[in-house]
Amino acid sequence: MPNGIDNGLLRPFQLTTSDVADAFEGFIQSADEDVENFITGNTNDDGVLEMSASQSLELQQLMADQSIAAQTGTSTLKGVKDSIVAAARNI
Repeated sequence: MPNGIDNGLLRPFQLTTSDVADAFEGFIQSADEDVENFITGNTNDDGVLEMSASQSLELQQLMADQSIAAQTGTSTLKGVKDSIVAAARNI
């Protein structure tokens, strides 16, 4: 308990970029698997992707989810990194 401050369950200086990366890795991997499974499920024996218009929209939604997961992870990591750099400057 530094400086006599009790912050409950939070421990100061414990958040790392690895923590953030590990958390978002699962989201990104899940989104990747969803896209891969959809493409595999709609590919014929000749290796040609066959989809109806509604399936094409479904694939676009899955790919949008994939992009959101990756962008959110990236921006969160950047935010943590920027906070670490700012804190280091204040030392």
